[in-house]
Amino acid sequence: MASTDSNLLLVTLWAKPEAVLASLPEDARRMVAAATPLYSKDGVNYLLASLAERLLSVDTVIIYGPDLTGSGQALVDALSGKCGEWARIPCEKLGALSIKVIDLRGRYGDLEALVEAIKSSYKPRPPRAATPLPISPPKAWMGYPHPVGWGILYDTSPYYLWVKAVDYLLTYGYRHEGELKASLVAQLGLWGQSLEGGSPRVCSPDELKRALKGEAGGAGGPCVVLQGGERGGWAYLDVLIRGCDVRELRDELPGVASAFFEAAEEMGLRPGLISYLLLDSRLPLDLVEEAKALVEREWRTAYGRDVYDPRGSFVLSGGGLSHYTTDGVLLRITPADRRAILREAAKLLPDHAFYLGEEAAAMKLLGDRYKQEGWR
Repeated sequence: MASTDSNLLLVTLWAKPEAVLASLPEDARRMVAAATPLYSKDGVNYLLASLAERLLSVDTVIIYGPDLTGSGQALVDALSGKCGEWARIPCEKLGALSIKVIDLRGRYGDLEALVEAIKSSYKPRPPRAATPLPISPPKAWMGYPHPVGWGILYDTSPYYLWVKAVDYLLTYGYRHEGELKASLVAQLGLWGQSLEGGSPRVCSPDELKRALKGEAGGAGGPCVVLQGGERGGWAYLDVLIRGCDVRELRDELPGVASAFFEAAEEMGLRPGLISYLLLDSRLPLDLVEEAKALVEREWRTAYGRDVYDPRGSFVLSGGGLSHYTTDGVLLRITPADRRAILREAAKLLPDHAFYLGEEAAAMKLLGDRYKQEGWR
């Protein structure tokens, strides 16, 4: 049992607090008011608010655990009067709490050091007065702070693929010289579907046709047709578009698709898949609010549509995971344990991976009563 009048709070960061408490001798365990993990820097806001408003007898915080995300350092800094960009609390009020920090992050695994810190610091005291520490809403970030590499999007509609591209840019774009920039792969599945898109403005229809004949190449200009060809009777095309204003992509994506469709039919091929490699697509900062309004109007439809993954489908039954091609041909059967399903989900489109995760969770919970999609 923890002590409700103790002056000690144990912060275990990414270690499980119940496991750390269980490893302590009973007398030391009784000296701790509470133990809590701290997974993120944002969580520091809530921990500090609890110290200010509820854990009024605590005057010493012991930090003991693996600091995987820097949350421990953020807590140390905050209680010494230095708040970072994560802070959503009035940091100037923290000084009134007069809370001491014992930082044992470097000695995680040294149980004797933890027990010694607890016993030497256990000095119950009367509770202090509560200090309101309101938490503000998250800041409106203008640009993601770290590199994320290439995003991958897919749709069968050029319009909704464009909406997803705008949404991605708003979420993961980085701020550079008055613009948000991001690189992503936007894949458009035509699968024989005819489109009315006019002509592309950035990419050359003649280059698209040459690509399907295996003659693509060249490195000049903002649009480079990397390659094209045929697989299983379906035509495919890979196009690199450099530095395009994301607004222009609304017309460019269907324009390229229309030219691709025409070229494929001329060659007796079924129009299949276009992969647009959008290198440093960009959005001026003064148009961010307009782009946000667009995404807010359209995201529920864009992400709520049934879009069939060209990677095929999966059936969970009999303890196995059966993988079928888009033509309904059984490709392979893998185990259906958690790691095997995670392995397959990591290779799928995000919405397909999400679906597979839902079904795997339902199968685990329902056992013999599970029937794929029957539980929904």
